[in-house]
Amino acid sequence: MYTMSNIKNLSLKIVLAEKNTITASQPTNYQKFPYVKLFYVTSGDVSLVMKETTEKLSKDQLILLNPNVEYYWNLTGDKAAEIIEVGIHGLEFSKVGDAESDFSYYRHNDGEKETATFLNLLLDEMSTRNQGYEEVSKRFVEIILIHLLRLEEFSIRNSLNKKNHKEIQTVKNYMKVNYHKNITLDDLVDLVHINKFYLIRIFKQEVGMSPIDYLIHIRIDEAQKMLRNTNIAIADIAHLVGFQSPSHFSKTFRELSNCTPSQYRRQGNQ
Repeated sequence: MYTMSNIKNLSLKIVLAEKNTITASQPTNYQKFPYVKLFYVTSGDVSLVMKETTEKLSKDQLILLNPNVEYYWNLTGDKAAEIIEVGIHGLEFSKVGDAESDFSYYRHNDGEKETATFLNLLLDEMSTRNQGYEEVSKRFVEIILIHLLRLEEFSIRNSLNKKNHKEIQTVKNYMKVNYHKNITLDDLVDLVHINKFYLIRIFKQEVGMSPIDYLIHIRIDEAQKMLRNTNIAIADIAHLVGFQSPSHFSKTFRELSNCTPSQYRRQGNQ
């Protein structure tokens, strides 16, 4: 999963950015594209018809479509609708904590119009094509994605590494089940039978951190659950979640949680 701090590591490419008009004579044949589509309604009322569902959209509403989702537009108001359309190659999105789930689209109401501001800047860059416009346009898309990720309703991953996704998921599942064991990088390499440095690289590209850092996050998450829900001694929790020493556990916990285990437990009991 990519977070706000490492989203810049995505290999994004802006395929298109343009304003379009949806009219009553709009074709109703399903279409699909091999990249994410972002649609933002700037005026009018319109429906995005997909195979399994239909989403009615109005002014200042945004919808993200995953690659290869089939759709067509249907005008629902009396007047033509105006939309901003952006094509983004190099990413996919899914439900938070479930990279394997079927997640075709994400809808957002842009009440304060932060997204609209950067979309209009993006349109200007893509139309004028001044020197460096591709990098500037990519930054605007990154800002929009960061704004949406703040809501913590979906996560994104690099679609360019999809062929490696099964290996990554195998490693992640193994760590989620065996986090309490003394897991080494060599153990993970033996699990999926690929080169150690290649594993680190593709894992970091897709998840946003190294395999060992991901393991540490799992351990701290489990420790937080125990601190909230049990009276187990902190030293015992350290060993239960896989740390070799309580002091190392406390140091790592503080780095990731901004408080000590004791402070975290007290906050949970207040």
